[in-house]
Amino acid sequence: MKKSRRILSLAVAASMLTSCKSKEKETYFEVNSEGEVVDSALLEKIEQESQPLNTKVENYNYHSGKNQVIGHTNITVDDKFLYVYDVMGDQGYVKVDLQSGEVIPLCNVAGCTHDPNDFPDCINNRFLAHRYFSDITAVGDELWYCDGDKLITTKGGKEEVIYENKYCTEYEEAARKETPNQKYSIFYFIVDDNYVYIFGLAYVLQLDRNTMQVLKTIDLPTEADLRTPFVYKGSIYFCNDLKEVFKTDIESGETKKLGDHVNCVYVWNDTIYYTDWNGGAVILYKADLDLQNSEKLLDDCYMNFVIKENKLFYSKKSTGEIMCYDLDTGENKLIYKDMDSGATIITADYIDRIFIVGKYVNPDDTTDKYDVIASVRTDGSDLWVKKFEGSIYD
Repeated sequence: MKKSRRILSLAVAASMLTSCKSKEKETYFEVNSEGEVVDSALLEKIEQESQPLNTKVENYNYHSGKNQVIGHTNITVDDKFLYVYDVMGDQGYVKVDLQSGEVIPLCNVAGCTHDPNDFPDCINNRFLAHRYFSDITAVGDELWYCDGDKLITTKGGKEEVIYENKYCTEYEEAARKETPNQKYSIFYFIVDDNYVYIFGLAYVLQLDRNTMQVLKTIDLPTEADLRTPFVYKGSIYFCNDLKEVFKTDIESGETKKLGDHVNCVYVWNDTIYYTDWNGGAVILYKADLDLQNSEKLLDDCYMNFVIKENKLFYSKKSTGEIMCYDLDTGENKLIYKDMDSGATIITADYIDRIFIVGKYVNPDDTTDKYDVIASVRTDGSDLWVKKFEGSIYD
C-alpha cells in the first residue's frame, strides 16, 4: 500500500506539472479499488518525471562557452543545467537539471498563459515582440545571446549589453538594402578563454575577452551569407550559402577557399569533418585541415553532429534516427528512433552526456508529433527521454 500511495502522490504531482490553462478544465487519471494508478500512459509519464540524469561534470571553465554544436542554436549547457530556448510543448522554454533530470519552465506560470499582447516580455513571447534569443551560450554563470546588433549577457534576471556592433562591410550594406537597420546585426559569436569572435554576414571581429575591445577586423571574401563558423588553432573555418568552405588565418587575415558542395564543417583533433551536399545526398567525410586526403565515413548524415571521445553522434537525413558512429571501429549504433532530421545535437567537453532536442514523428502517422529532449552517455548508454505534448499557444 505504501507503494500505491507513493504512485498516487506522484500522479497528482504530474497532473499539476501539466495543468490545463483553464480553471474549468481538470486532469483525471484512472485508479483501481486499492487506489493504485492503472493508466499506463500516466505511469510512463511519472516514470519519466522521476528519472534522474546523474550527469558527470568535470573541469567546468567559468570563463568560456565551449559547447559543441554546429551553427545557430538556442540550446546551451553549463555545469548545472541544459537550457532550451525552443518551445517544448506546453512548457515553453525550459531548463533541465543535469543531476535530477527535473524540467523547469523558464516562465513562472505553469503552462504559460501569458497573452503575447499583454505580456510581450514573457520569456516565451519575446520572439513575437521582435526580441528573441539567438545563439544562446552559457559563459560561466551567465547566459550570452545576440539581439540584433547587441551582444547581451543575462544573470539572475538582469541583462547587460556588453557589446554593440557598429561595423559592416559593403556586402552587409547590399544584402540589407531593404532593411538597413539590420546591417550591423550579429549573426554568430564564439567565446573561448581569451577572445570573443563576432560574425557578420561577411566579416569577423576578434575582441579581447576581458575588455570587449576589438583587436582585429577581418573582412571575409564571400559572395553569400556566412554560416557555421568554427574556430580552431588560430584559424576560422566557415561555409556560406553557396555551399563553399573557407579557412581564414586570424593572425594574417588571409582567407583560402578549400572546397565546394559543403554544408558545414566541424574541426576536431586536427581533422575536418564535413558534410558534402551534391544532388540531394548528404555524405559525411573527414579530411586534413586543408580539406585534402578526404575519406568518406557515412552516406546518410544530416549536418547536425558532434564528436566526443572518438564517437560521432549524428542524425540520419532520410529517417531522423539518432546514431552513434565509432570513429575507431566503424561500429554504427542506433540511439533514438523517429526524430525529425532537423534535431539539434549538443554536448560539452566537461560533461559525459550528449543531448538531442527535436520532434518525435510517428512514421505511420506524421500528424502524431511531440517535442522531445533525449540524452545518452558518451558511450551511447543510459538513454534518458522527456516528452512534451501540446503547445503553450493552443
